[in-house]
Amino acid sequence: MTDELKTYTGTVVWFSNARGYGFISWDKDNTPQTDIFAYFSDVICEGFKSLKKGELVTFQIGENKRGQPKAINIIKLAK
Repeated sequence: MTDELKTYTGTVVWFSNARGYGFISWDKDNTPQTDIFAYFSDVICEGFKSLKKGELVTFQIGENKRGQPKAINIIKLAK
């Protein structure tokens, strides 16, 4: 990982409030990428941390405990 994290824009594909995770679809350099895992603790907002299907978000890419990519610093974009 580089010290400077790039910010991407994506769309929430699916998110379960009960399970606390979901997936975001996104493109890199106009090329569709594999949906990226999104965990509720990585959502930056006040109150209950949740995402809704179809919601636009920005995020950066980090790693989980197993070294797999996940979305971090997830911010909901205003409509």
